[in-house]
Amino acid sequence: MHKQTHISYLDTIRGLAALTVVSEHYVIAYGLPCQTPLCEQILDFSPLHFWWEGSAAVSMFFVLSGLVLSLKYFQHGHMPDLTRFDLTRFLIGRVFRIWFPYLLVLGLSAGLFNHTFGRPVPVTALAPTDWIVNMWHKFPLDVSAMVREGFLLDMPDLIVLLPQSWTLGVELVLSLLLPVGLLLVDRGTSWVVFFSVLAIALLGVSAFLLHFLLGLTIARYLPTIKAYLVGSPALRRFLLGVGTLFYTGATLLPKSWIAWSDGQLVWLGTGLGASMILLFVLASVRVQAILSKASLRQIGKVSYSTYLIHMAVLICLTPYVLMGLQAFSENRLFLWLGGWLLTMLIVQGLALLCYRLVEIPSIVVGRWLADRVVLARH
Repeated sequence: MHKQTHISYLDTIRGLAALTVVSEHYVIAYGLPCQTPLCEQILDFSPLHFWWEGSAAVSMFFVLSGLVLSLKYFQHGHMPDLTRFDLTRFLIGRVFRIWFPYLLVLGLSAGLFNHTFGRPVPVTALAPTDWIVNMWHKFPLDVSAMVREGFLLDMPDLIVLLPQSWTLGVELVLSLLLPVGLLLVDRGTSWVVFFSVLAIALLGVSAFLLHFLLGLTIARYLPTIKAYLVGSPALRRFLLGVGTLFYTGATLLPKSWIAWSDGQLVWLGTGLGASMILLFVLASVRVQAILSKASLRQIGKVSYSTYLIHMAVLICLTPYVLMGLQAFSENRLFLWLGGWLLTMLIVQGLALLCYRLVEIPSIVVGRWLADRVVLARH
């Protein structure tokens, strides 16, 4: 009998990362809650921006993906148990887990876009930035452009309906490469390194492949890592501290460095930070207990729906939330905090509906179809 490999506290980490992305987009849309330059510098240029560091959250998504998807294949040592791998079932499952819910939310977003485009932007005391104002109000889309946004494997340069969906195309490609990764691991580490360099440099695969492989490597050596770290609290704290610095500090690198690397230094730094933070969590029973609480697990369950629907909420509902709040006060801090909190609550409520009405049925249909295909094959 195989051990249970689903780890609920990892779902929670994904959920918190999704909320970080929502917070980042809220900050981009309405600025920071500061009223002085010093406040902005403190929030923007210190680890305090952890809660809205969307770039780091994306890196966390990809490291987590590599870890979670590969974990069940390393139940009996450092070599993958490929007898448990069914390529047909895996591919169908990935498509229905990622692509099908995306298409449904994309269709809903297209309807909302048609209702929003060309209409005046609601006037609020907390002034929105051009980024959020232009998103659905001023970027015209015809039906063919909307349809093209549905092809996750070939996204347009300008993504309007769900601008965050660029990561989903990368996620789908990387997860579909899992079988290759497992086969290469079975051959040896040198094969993994060679394939990674080849895929990124010559085949045009996203550099996030490195994040995915970091997660796979953690899964491969997880028992050894946990055995070593559990007995060394000082090393765990060191990993957390250094990981947090990498996770939050990569975007603070000199702009010339970031430009020279075409932004890759940021992604590499946040990926390393995400890996270190995950190692800390995987070896800390106390943190695992906190992250496994029911309320936090709920955030984890609906994380994908949160990621899919939050832009529609920011564009279509948050302005009216702010208009309602300014009836009580036009104080910037009050409006910002109230708007952020209510946006988060609305996103979570709608994400729960989307999870139950879209994600779960999509998963069920995917499993049903995979069973039928596998049965027909045999």
